[in-house]
Amino acid sequence: MMGLFDQEKAVEQFGNEKKEEGKLEGKKEAAINMKAEGLPENMIAKILDVGLNIVQEWVYGTVAVR
Repeated sequence: MMGLFDQEKAVEQFGNEKKEEGKLEGKKEAAINMKAEGLPENMIAKILDVGLNIVQEWVYGTVAVR
């Protein structure tokens, strides 16, 4: 019985992780589009509620050093 419970919990966790990945992918696309429109990276980070380094990684493919 515990094995079935553990399996169900694992499947649920996997589903939650996939949802989070989808949300991040959407934020990444939005960040790239906002940067293309000329928004500053710090503003993009604030709007999307992610770290500046994450925005820079998404936009430049790596963390930009400035």
